[in-house]
Amino acid sequence: MTAQPSMPDILGAALGVREAARHAVRGKGGADAVLTALSALIDHDHASLSRWDPLLRRHVTLAGSYPARTTRYIETRLHDDPAFALIRHTPGTTSWWHDVPAPVRGASTGFQEVLEPLGVQDGVAQCLFSSDGRYVGILNVSTTRARCDQPAVRAVLTLLGECLAAVADPLAGHRSQGPGGTGHTCAVLLPDAEGAGGAEGAEKAAPVPLSGEPLPGLTEPGSPLVTLLRRAAARRTLPATVLVPYRQRMLELHLTRQGDRTVVVCRTVARPAALSPRELEVLAELTQGRTNREIADRLYVGPRTVATHIEHILAKLDVPNRVAAAGRAVAWGLEPAP
Repeated sequence: MTAQPSMPDILGAALGVREAARHAVRGKGGADAVLTALSALIDHDHASLSRWDPLLRRHVTLAGSYPARTTRYIETRLHDDPAFALIRHTPGTTSWWHDVPAPVRGASTGFQEVLEPLGVQDGVAQCLFSSDGRYVGILNVSTTRARCDQPAVRAVLTLLGECLAAVADPLAGHRSQGPGGTGHTCAVLLPDAEGAGGAEGAEKAAPVPLSGEPLPGLTEPGSPLVTLLRRAAARRTLPATVLVPYRQRMLELHLTRQGDRTVVVCRTVARPAALSPRELEVLAELTQGRTNREIADRLYVGPRTVATHIEHILAKLDVPNRVAAAGRAVAWGLEPAP
């Protein structure tokens, strides 16, 4: 019989898992390193860490050692399993095989047709939730040895839920941290043209809310704001941050890549350099090299009004000419209003 690990060993292994998770979130390591570190905490035969994809409505394996058939089940059918429904609705806890009532295990295809044929005797399924309550993924661990839930391991694994969730969370490490926020933050997942059936399909594919209450126009396919996001994602090297004057607000949009889609974190921020909404619109047009007449036509004002706004912009930015003002705006990531 294998000796159970001591408390110092368990705590040391837990710290190793947490450190591996931090490295994964910062892009300095992968989810496979997290599972490797987890093996020091739970001696397992199979394990996987999966992210919930709200666009595809399925799990996506970040790292795992299950056979292909089991991995397919986790990715495409687990979310419909009655055992998963039970675990999903008890956030903040870690569910072991023998925690699941016998009737639920009997009705579970995952238990009866997937895990038991592997000779699995015990294991854990931990649904992972972000700090704002979003379901972001699941940890599955299986062993052919009976009763691997030493009380200290059970407690520590529950405490590790937050750092494991950060590995699966598409927003982890991508939240805007700049100054000037006004409190409203939201995030959406933007499908790419290829994943949405080409450019025409992308125009019809609505961004999927990830967090917070989306601003008007942020989840409407083909809206001016969504069109701007697609244009910025195609033109810029990501990750990138853009500023957009929009409906009397200043939006800061942080764009990052996640596979074949773009994660967009949006927040309202204070207007830079005390510029008025109209001055920001004019300044954004300057970044495109447009003349006063062209700006006037686009903003439905007179050329003389545009010239006055530019005078005020130069004074507030303390720059000598419109080229220097445009350079400052480009450094900010300012985009013309949609």
